Amino acid sequence: MNWTMALIGLSLAVLMGAGLAALLAQLRPEWSARRRGLVAASVLPAVTLAATFLGLAWIWTLDDPGGGDMRDLAAGLIATVGLGFTLLAFLGGMIGALLSQHRRRP
Repeated sequence: MNWTMALIGLSLAVLMGAGLAALLAQLRPEWSARRRGLVAASVLPAVTLAATFLGLAWIWTLDDPGGGDMRDLAAGLIATVGLGFTLLAFLGGMIGALLSQHRRRP
C-alpha cells in the first residue's frame, strides 16, 4: 500500500470530522463541545468498521477454492487494512473536530 492512500484517508477524515462538528454545533447546541467532538469523530470510523465487517463476511461466505489458505490471507489483509483505516479515521476525525471547535482569542 502506498503512503499516499494513508495521507488521503487522514485528510478526508479531518475534513469530515470538522464538517460534522460544525454541523452538530448548529443542530445540537445543548451538547457539550467534547460530546460533539466525539460524535463527529466516531461517524467515519463506524462506517469504516461496518465496511470491514461486511468485507470479512463476504470473504468467509465465498466457496473454498481448495488450493491453499488464500481465504485466510484475504481475511487477514482486509482485517488489518480495515482496522488500520478505522484508527486513522478516528484520529483524523478527532483532529478535525478539535480544529473546528477551536476559538481564537484576540
